Amino acid sequence: MPDSGFIKIVFTFIIVVMMLDCIGQRTANLKRDLAGYFQLNYNLGFSQFYGDASSNRYFKKFSGETTFATGITARKYINPIFGVGINFLYSGLKSHKEIRATGDSANFFLTGNYFDGNINLLVDFNSLFWEPSSRKMSVYGIVGIGYSTWNSKLVDSLTGTIMNSGDTIGTNTYKKGGFVVPVGLGINYMLNNNWALNIEMNLRMVLNDDVDVWRDGFKYDQVLYTSFGISYFINRRASGNRKRLEKKAYITEPVEPVPLYDYNVQDGGNKKSNKSESEVILIESPIEKKIETPSGIRYRVQILAKRNKLPSFQYLRDRYNIQGNIYENYQNGVYRYSTGDFNSYRDALRHSYLMRDKGITEAFVVAYKNDKRITISKVMKQN
Repeated sequence: MPDSGFIKIVFTFIIVVMMLDCIGQRTANLKRDLAGYFQLNYNLGFSQFYGDASSNRYFKKFSGETTFATGITARKYINPIFGVGINFLYSGLKSHKEIRATGDSANFFLTGNYFDGNINLLVDFNSLFWEPSSRKMSVYGIVGIGYSTWNSKLVDSLTGTIMNSGDTIGTNTYKKGGFVVPVGLGINYMLNNNWALNIEMNLRMVLNDDVDVWRDGFKYDQVLYTSFGISYFINRRASGNRKRLEKKAYITEPVEPVPLYDYNVQDGGNKKSNKSESEVILIESPIEKKIETPSGIRYRVQILAKRNKLPSFQYLRDRYNIQGNIYENYQNGVYRYSTGDFNSYRDALRHSYLMRDKGITEAFVVAYKNDKRITISKVMKQN
């Protein structure tokens, strides 16, 4: 596996990124609550093999022991912290063994290809250790279980011996597949609400010693995959909620007929109608219902919630082109930010659609009384 010095460098870099992101999250301008999102990711990079047929460490392997690899991932975010995904990887195999474990000289070359599929759990460390916020960058970890197959060839150039995966040599029959445990660390950077870039290092630990057709000191052969990827996020939940809200807000009650006027037709004395006045098209308008609701209630549209107070509203205005007042309310340890100020729930609901069209996909209606947030009842929604 990679040497301890390289592992220390990687972990130090990850920790520094997490700390910088925590400090700088107040200035970020993207909403990163990914709960309910689907993620599609394509990645490519390079891989290195570690096992019995391997002598060199990470950086030395760039001299002829690094090969192309690529993968795809589909993932569903359960909440801002956890996501469940399925991943597929294809990689070449290339390694060189110059010294045996006994210290004797050797000259083994490993070549071939490797494939695996796995299901995995993603943990967003920034959301785990701090609250979900509008930060662009996050550090994540991955662990999973899957199955791998390979087609490999080991050549001993000193003796001319060639061994292939699947061969039986003496009492040993070398497998061509086995279970694999992928473990990885990565950094994700949101470009906007739908697109993101990531860099990831993922160690595929095969649960047998047969990938390199050599059973010796390494009990579990390993493929280290370093990748660069691009992701597209799909939020089906937001569009579904909007359709349900629109359907719920639709009123079908007894009505009174009123004339329908075509406001697209300009007034003009020369205009003649082919229909008589008795043929005026009628539509129905809702009968005004007198609904008793508590006094002093105001309806707004919440666009952001944070445990840390925003230093300024300007980035919200600039990012989403928000006109009018932005309200801040602190309650139960959370700062909530909202726009609009309405007497009725339905007016606020229409305003929430406007906010979603501006890119705030999780905008929703809230109610306040005496500057305290209250629960919206069914009666209040009819107002």
